[in-house]
Amino acid sequence: MSLQGANLGKPINIDFAERVDLFKNTFVFEGLGDDDIKEIAGMAFAKRFAKGGSIFYQDEPCEFFHVVARGLVKVSICSFSGSRITYLLADRGEPLNLVGPFTGSPRFISAEALEETIVVHVNREDFLSFAIKNHVVIINIISILGSAIDSANGRIIDMIEKPVEQRLLKVLYTLYEKFGNTLKFTSNELAELAGTTTESTLRAMGRLRKRGIITSGRGEVSITRPAKLKLLSDETLWV
Repeated sequence: MSLQGANLGKPINIDFAERVDLFKNTFVFEGLGDDDIKEIAGMAFAKRFAKGGSIFYQDEPCEFFHVVARGLVKVSICSFSGSRITYLLADRGEPLNLVGPFTGSPRFISAEALEETIVVHVNREDFLSFAIKNHVVIINIISILGSAIDSANGRIIDMIEKPVEQRLLKVLYTLYEKFGNTLKFTSNELAELAGTTTESTLRAMGRLRKRGIITSGRGEVSITRPAKLKLLSDETLWV
């Protein structure tokens, strides 16, 4: 049996009411009635993952549908040479895998806790039966995937046409919109979001510091001039 991520974390009890509230605030289940939300919440169980812990590995079969209940998780892809791109930063109410539960097949993605995190899991077979019975779930997933694909295509074009600093500005503006002025991300994590190297990211951040747009310390970036940041990059990524 593969080392599935839901087997790696530490079991934790979160009460039924909290699970119901979580799924009510998860876009995948938008449009469902209270009884349906309670049904899917009743199928779920939770695990706690330490910072740096793996929720699931690249290329392993999918056995669970995962939703973040607390904390922050990055979902990324990694090449054989070690280059990594992060395409999703999931916090409360965000699912980690939308395609896997429908295929069960291994995928080229992994998920890692960026801080202490609680993830709620539903067995793949239970989730699949529920989604087939409640078609709005499938429609919601297609809507999310559409946005994800559009963003991925845009990032490909950005990596072809835009310099590192412009890509980094887009990343910083995206993170500012999602998390606020203080961003607790390392230069390596920012590089993985921008699709570049840590060294190139550090040089670009140095230029942004000189322009007064950011300040930065160990594992943290502060947006000091958000209006200027928006002026330079008013586009966001789907993360």
